[in-house]
Amino acid sequence: MPTYVCTAPSGVLTAEQKSAIAKSICRNHSEATGAPPFFVQVIFEEKNLQDRFLGGEVANKHLWIRGDIRGGRHHSQRQDLMLGIMRDVSHIASVNEEFIWVYLRNLEPTDMIEYGHVLPAPGEEQAWFESLPVSLRKYLANLGTNDQNFRL
Repeated sequence: MPTYVCTAPSGVLTAEQKSAIAKSICRNHSEATGAPPFFVQVIFEEKNLQDRFLGGEVANKHLWIRGDIRGGRHHSQRQDLMLGIMRDVSHIASVNEEFIWVYLRNLEPTDMIEYGHVLPAPGEEQAWFESLPVSLRKYLANLGTNDQNFRL
């Protein structure tokens, strides 16, 4: 499942902004890749203002987002995903786009196990989902999804 780690200076983002950013990243990832939103996890890490440096100088205006995603996505999908995340985070956090850095790292699906199962290749989510125990399918289907956005 894609994991996005958002690093920001301590106290810069409110709980409401973090929630909005997490929802935005889930939506952007799902729209760009076709993967269901319940695959996406977002983690926030806050650092002291003096903990990040660029060129040896404190970088206290930047937000960094690193996403580990399943490999197999086209260049245009990844680019659209990064741009969508950058634009949304800029808007939500009221931070200029040039201070939002987004990195994606592709991992082979066979290099990830979640919920006790090796993850599917892109496009094979439906078969993977249907092979899961019923209780796990119900749990996953309720993670941030509703009738409008649940799809495989």
